[in-house]
Amino acid sequence: MASKKPKFKNDRALRFYNEVLGLDRLHYGLWEDSDERTLEGVKIAQKRYEDFLLSEITTLSGQPDTTRILDVGCGTGVMSESLYKNSFLVEGLSPDLYQKEIFNQRIPVPFHLARYQYFETNNRYDIILMSESAQYIPLNKLFAKTDELINDKGHLVVCDYFTYDDASGPMAKSGHKLNEFLIAAGLNGYRMIKQKDITLQTIPTLETAKIFTEKYILPTLAIFGDKFREKKPFLFKTLKWFLRKRIAKIQKELVLIDAEEFAKNKAYMFFIFEKI
Repeated sequence: MASKKPKFKNDRALRFYNEVLGLDRLHYGLWEDSDERTLEGVKIAQKRYEDFLLSEITTLSGQPDTTRILDVGCGTGVMSESLYKNSFLVEGLSPDLYQKEIFNQRIPVPFHLARYQYFETNNRYDIILMSESAQYIPLNKLFAKTDELINDKGHLVVCDYFTYDDASGPMAKSGHKLNEFLIAAGLNGYRMIKQKDITLQTIPTLETAKIFTEKYILPTLAIFGDKFREKKPFLFKTLKWFLRKRIAKIQKELVLIDAEEFAKNKAYMFFIFEKI
């Protein structure tokens, strides 16, 4: 069903990853030391991440063909497809038009174009999966909406990054605070039955992004910038002045792909909560 606030968009970042880089996913991967820090390595790590979630959900469920799952922030449907092929009764949810298009081409299961906090349905779910989507849902609405959608003794599965209480800089601006999230879960009647810190296995995604940026993206931009400056020097200076704040912001946000800064300020966690 549609959101109460039907303001939807096309995810340009995912479109770039999908159509230019050949990546179907936006989420971090689950890496091993032997994985090469390349685009192919990213694909392998992302597949391993999904296999990990599938294994945990299968163990949790026991009976896939009777387990109804809502995949919140389902992206292009890769995880939903894996669940579908393993007999789960899965449905996808995302507020993105491009993701809806790709999802519907991938698998014949329901897709809900909506933001989680505004989603309305008569269905109730045994498992609600949030893979890098919990961070986008206001904490005061996340558990309240989950209460409306989850079956008695149902499970909330969350795999996402969280910030530490003393996090600072750009790294502190994305993700719920870990302690606040856990306190909110308990206060809303969700008991943690499993947790795993997978930070060290996920940050090679950032290392790879940094290598790719420094090796390809920045040199490419520099080359085009030099050519533009040679042919249109006045226009180049004018645009540079008008875009100076955006350029400064981009340079400042390069810290977001710094693996060491991530590890100091964030934890990438896997949680299973049981509604009690």
